[in-house]
Amino acid sequence: MSLRSKWGVLLLIPLLVGILVLVAGCGGSAAAPAPTWPGLTLAGDTLYLSGADGRLRALDAVNSGTQRWAMPADASKDPATYYAEAALAGDLVIVGSGASGLYALAADGGQQRWAAQTGGPILAGPVADEKAVYFVSEDKKLRAASIANGSVLWEFATQGRLWAKPALADGKLYLGSMDHHVYCIDAATGQQVWRFATGGAVAGTPAVAGGTVYVGSLDSVLYALDAASGTKKWEFKAASWFWGGPIVAGDIVYVGSTDNNVYAVDAASGQMRWKFATGGAVRATPAVQAGLVYAASRDGKLYALDAANGQQRWVHAINETTPDQLLSDPIVTQDAVYLATVSGKVVALDPANGTQRWLVAPGQTK
Repeated sequence: MSLRSKWGVLLLIPLLVGILVLVAGCGGSAAAPAPTWPGLTLAGDTLYLSGADGRLRALDAVNSGTQRWAMPADASKDPATYYAEAALAGDLVIVGSGASGLYALAADGGQQRWAAQTGGPILAGPVADEKAVYFVSEDKKLRAASIANGSVLWEFATQGRLWAKPALADGKLYLGSMDHHVYCIDAATGQQVWRFATGGAVAGTPAVAGGTVYVGSLDSVLYALDAASGTKKWEFKAASWFWGGPIVAGDIVYVGSTDNNVYAVDAASGQMRWKFATGGAVRATPAVQAGLVYAASRDGKLYALDAANGQQRWVHAINETTPDQLLSDPIVTQDAVYLATVSGKVVALDPANGTQRWLVAPGQTK
């Protein structure tokens, strides 16, 4: 059954940051809904925007963000429930739905190719390889589905809600759960390789580099784990939660915290190299390009920092008078920085100086 015929009412997912007070201390036992916000995926010259108003939109990344298509169409009365970040696999754009399903759409027009049903809403983006797409659901399960037809290949159950996509590296999936654990799962079989207990819920996607898994937790600790065994190598403590995921560039781990700071941590030792204070919580995973770290803050500003020493190169406010929160990960190329705001705006900036190239609001909430 298609998404259109099955769902007649728009599923509204509230952005309630305060509910994390419950899950941070109670693991997966809290029955609160996961927060969601717009996400961007870039493929070639197309940006795929999801989560702003429940529609998936394809935008021209080069020519002023012009909309190429939307699913469902803007004029359609069909329900719009695409809240998860999209992933690209060949000629497919794959996106999760608040209507408890994963949908594969044609990347060039949005026509549905296949659907895989789940036992709960999908509020985190999928990841894919040549044969399968891997995705989490609010029913506490990680699934693998065939790229060809969406048939479910295996399921893995955790004990907590799953708010972030897994990381895929060397045939393994690394997954954080609100049940206070990080899991390593064999991507081919769905069998658990190891499990590591953290001191709090894990709401972000791990980063994997050099045989190490780096993952933040709502216990305010960034962990470095051996990718093969799950053994802890080191931990780094911040003043507040690590909600988003880290990124590794060279020998440094960059990560934002809800204590308003961006941290640079030595990947081998866990020692802090530098930190930079923004004006709000840093929930998004930073991006690194050409010696700069780009960090989006809840204060509505994107900060470009020197990757070596944390010095600010430039800062761009989406709206100076009424700040528009930035909770989604920025996308950075050699030519542009792309951002999606909570209200549904999409902006392209010059990566060298932060000058605005264009701004559109195709999914802006009313």
